[in-house]
Amino acid sequence: MPNPAAFTPLITDAQLSSVTSTPELARLLDLHLGKYRQSDPAWEVAESVISGRGIFARRDIAACEELFREHTLLVGPTAHKNTKLNTCVICYCLIEGPDVLCLAGCSLPVCRTCSQSEQHEKECKLFRKWIPKDLTQINPCSLRILSTIRCFFLDEDQRKLLYAMQANADKYYLREVANASACFKYFPKDPEMLDYFHRTICAFNTNAFEGRSKVNGHEIMVRALFPLAGLLNHECTPNASHHFENAETIVVTSTRAIAKGEEITTSYTKVLWSNLARKLFLGLTKHFTCHCRRCQDPTENGTYLSALFCREQNCKGIVIPVQTKTMQPDWRCVTCETVFSHAKMARYQDFALNTINNRINASSVQEMINFINELCPRFCPPSNYVLIEAKLNVIWRMSRFTDVEYTPEELEHCERYRSEILEVLKKLGAGDCTLKRLISAEID
Repeated sequence: MPNPAAFTPLITDAQLSSVTSTPELARLLDLHLGKYRQSDPAWEVAESVISGRGIFARRDIAACEELFREHTLLVGPTAHKNTKLNTCVICYCLIEGPDVLCLAGCSLPVCRTCSQSEQHEKECKLFRKWIPKDLTQINPCSLRILSTIRCFFLDEDQRKLLYAMQANADKYYLREVANASACFKYFPKDPEMLDYFHRTICAFNTNAFEGRSKVNGHEIMVRALFPLAGLLNHECTPNASHHFENAETIVVTSTRAIAKGEEITTSYTKVLWSNLARKLFLGLTKHFTCHCRRCQDPTENGTYLSALFCREQNCKGIVIPVQTKTMQPDWRCVTCETVFSHAKMARYQDFALNTINNRINASSVQEMINFINELCPRFCPPSNYVLIEAKLNVIWRMSRFTDVEYTPEELEHCERYRSEILEVLKKLGAGDCTLKRLISAEID
């Protein structure tokens, strides 16, 4: 293990801005894949017009074909406020009882079995060297930084692979270091070490996947860095999707047929978000604007995911954004053709978003169904993506909490929501994406 107190990055500062050649990147990925390495993969890494490099089909690929599976390079708990923090940082099991924190005093939650593991011994020693300030409770800031701190234990080729990944500099990312440093008395201050730390955090946040995984019936959220899957470029209706096989393994599958030479793409956003919601998310978190065919269609293949009710008196039509290349488009009614300012419609959209999200967080399934069926139609068209998110929430809760008995009427509403969302996915051309398979209960 490198000594963090006297750490010198294996990759020099001069190499930070350099671009790893495609053959070298392919070699590093081949080493990284290990047991998941394929003798004749259906994909290859090549130059991409979308974003520098990407993954392309080496042959014709059928729909629903598994393209690859990959073990994570770096992984750790999300440590969100709404997640259970008393989850072992090694095996991700739920830790019951009062003894949640490591007895050695590193401040990490770890189960008794994993507390004796080689991996935890290294991480425990490092955290204890920095001296945690509080050993009475789990600190989300120090817990969240763990996935990045694990970069210290990578070998040379793994570090080269890490540095070959795109890393968008963002002040928000660097706040994670500041928040974590406040948790320790002697957090490292060596400039070279902090540079390596910052570069890792930027690479991690630029490329990491966040997903649910089940361990012994306990569902957890993890952030994981997958270098190969991270090379997949974005498209709003992509030809591939992914799911977590477990907390540290991702599986990428084609959602439709992919022709030889075609780029294999995924979505960095939720596929059912509206054009504006996706544009805002990509701009703020990924620092680019998508110009795919869906983004240039105000109707989004006739799904009208952005639609709001017309505010013109006596008109019962819907309005949609009419410009696709701006964050503040005018909105036009498809019935009376009245044009509304973005500021006015944005307030209306925010009202719908806040109203529905507040209900999702505070209502039972029955209350949500009544809200969706009775109240939402008064202020939100059934096609609006926020209302569709509410329907997805009902489907998710009813499929997860199987110990609850639901009435035949509730089950009927759930099936109707399922059919409506599957129809939207069909219109979008989403193929057999992960969301479709989740809704159809094809994967757990």
